[in-house]
Amino acid sequence: MLTDAHLHLADLESRDPEFHRFVSGRDWIGAAVSHDEEEHRRSVFLAGLLPSCILGFGIHPQGIRDDTAEFAESLAEEGKISFVGEAGFDFFGDVPKRTRNPASLDAQRKAFEFQLRLAARRRLPMVVHIRKATDILRGYGRSLALLPGVVFHGWPGRALEAKAFLDQGVKAYFSFGTPLLRGARHAEESIAYLSPDRLLSETDAPWQPPFGQAHTSLPVLDEVAGRIARLKGIPREEMDGRLRENFLRAFCL
Repeated sequence: MLTDAHLHLADLESRDPEFHRFVSGRDWIGAAVSHDEEEHRRSVFLAGLLPSCILGFGIHPQGIRDDTAEFAESLAEEGKISFVGEAGFDFFGDVPKRTRNPASLDAQRKAFEFQLRLAARRRLPMVVHIRKATDILRGYGRSLALLPGVVFHGWPGRALEAKAFLDQGVKAYFSFGTPLLRGARHAEESIAYLSPDRLLSETDAPWQPPFGQAHTSLPVLDEVAGRIARLKGIPREEMDGRLRENFLRAFCL
């Protein structure tokens, strides 16, 4: 039983056209994101090759595009996506759009707030991308608490930051991927602290590749789930079941 809370189908196919063969016939479920019309159309097709895959659409903070807002709204209004995102904030980098300055902060706020309103109006879960902006996102805690579920993809924060969102009433789930395989201290600390019913496993495939690999492939999910189970001291089979239950609750399935 494998549960992938975050992957990019079209990007993964471009690197591994046969990626779907790994999950063929397996007890696998996943949540895939897309960020423009062409990527979404391709993702719809590719999701059909997988045992069970839900789709979301969002305006990514690394590439804000005003022309996708209307498309995102139409998908949500027509019930064609299961969640909004990934959406959020990203100030990891040294180019103007990726540093925290008034212009970039304003642009990312506008994109995020549009998606937050959309998710709230349609009662959809949201997948959140966040780097070097946990403090900004905490300012939206009251609004996030109105959503039926919030998945912090690739959770980059510390345990007490995760607690802060939960204390604000956010129905938060914290997803972990390949940084665990690199011994990321913040991830290990958060997993050790958080209740098992708040954890998710992901690949972010094909992004964030493990050391020595050109891209992240779906089989790495087995290692990630195993690492989560060991950190929590929970038998692997039981942890797999909890990760699946968490996925279903987080995405309101």
